Amino acid sequence: MNAGRKRAFDKNEALDKAMRVFWENGYAGTSLAQLTSALSINKPSLYAAFGNKEQLFATAMEHYIDQYAAPNLRQLTGSSDEPLKDRLRTYLFGIIDVISNCESPKGCMFVKSSCESGGVATPDKITKSLQDMGMANEMALNNLLKAERLNGQLPEDTPVHDITAYLLSITYGLTVLAQRGKTKEELMTVAEMAVSTLPGTG
Repeated sequence: MNAGRKRAFDKNEALDKAMRVFWENGYAGTSLAQLTSALSINKPSLYAAFGNKEQLFATAMEHYIDQYAAPNLRQLTGSSDEPLKDRLRTYLFGIIDVISNCESPKGCMFVKSSCESGGVATPDKITKSLQDMGMANEMALNNLLKAERLNGQLPEDTPVHDITAYLLSITYGLTVLAQRGKTKEELMTVAEMAVSTLPGTG
């Protein structure tokens, strides 16, 4: 008889729940009690499944990147005949879809965590991991713009490094605005203005 049988523990489902707790509260603001409550497990079970809080956060961040950030970046940097400005617009709008989704915590988990990192409440290992992720994202954008310049889609004198920094500033700023309650439409207007003012993108 299976009527009272307890549902099997779904590790992927639990990881998604943990990710959302960290996404909402940040690393320092998330307690083990909040995690065990959200995952409906006790501390020994949490440790057995994911390790300690630091390890769980690292796994949750990887899950966030895989689910939300990486697909959007691949769409931007992959081969395409679409004009760069249109791809950048799609990229920023994709970020906005994530950070303004009413079914998820507001803002970008990576950006929020990066802004929190470096303090005494965040382990050095996590801070270093977030810095490495940020550098990888910056390098991907920088390499994209260099490639566009080499293939003639951008003028030879295009300041690639400056544009990369500008795009990163926009993505971070969009998260702050989303957290402050700006609507999706308002964020899209900001993104559209940012794309329209990029030098050399036609």
